Amino acid sequence: MKSKKQLVKSKNSYSKNENSVRLNKFLANAGLGSRREADNFIKMGLVQINGKVIAEMGYKVKPNDIVKYDGSRVKNSALEYLLINKPKGFIASSQKRKINKPIQDLISSVIDAKILPVGDMGRPLTGLLILTNDEKIRIRINNSKKIHMVYHVKLEKNISNEIMSKLKKDQLVFDKTQKINSISHIPGKSKKEVGVEVHSISPLILTKLFEASGSKVIQMDRVVFGGLTKKDLPRGKWRRLTTKEIGFLKMMS
Repeated sequence: MKSKKQLVKSKNSYSKNENSVRLNKFLANAGLGSRREADNFIKMGLVQINGKVIAEMGYKVKPNDIVKYDGSRVKNSALEYLLINKPKGFIASSQKRKINKPIQDLISSVIDAKILPVGDMGRPLTGLLILTNDEKIRIRINNSKKIHMVYHVKLEKNISNEIMSKLKKDQLVFDKTQKINSISHIPGKSKKEVGVEVHSISPLILTKLFEASGSKVIQMDRVVFGGLTKKDLPRGKWRRLTTKEIGFLKMMS
């Protein structure tokens, strides 16, 4: 005969093999924001499970539960990690606002998930970009200072060795100290084109660094992102990251 303790269970107690997941993680994986933001949605009474408002922090969602946010059904998509070679004309933005020609348009016919870019890239910028619905790794990479990046930059006019030396020194951009690790002219190209190596510097900040030195950027292409390259990835095409590549990015971030 079972004891009272064995018979009395929490309404939200599930066995480990049911693949239950914490509600805030479920919402974050669905692309509704970070776990902290999801906690706020729960506190505000915006989340329902099977028709009931859930205000319990730490609540766990079962696979067959129907989750709604602000009246709309939320589907928890599998985690996706994509590498895309961004073409001109598309915008990569982590903002939720509606924009014309978002980078997600290039994958929407195949990937049915609310997937966001790691970092922003404007319409003129091209090159490697990671997209994922794993909010945790997206935040980690964005906040990391260790992600190796290489850019091919074309300037309005020739750039001298003197200016390149200046760019390798600390400069203040958006109240933060930034600098380029290395910069050099590209063999076989004009003196207007340079290869730039940095760690975790966005295209916007890199553009500002050049502007501060009196050099206007005409084109910018990211050719390396954390060890990932454009090999076999033409402009406008994308692929899923391998398990090994995902693990490497997590280790670096």
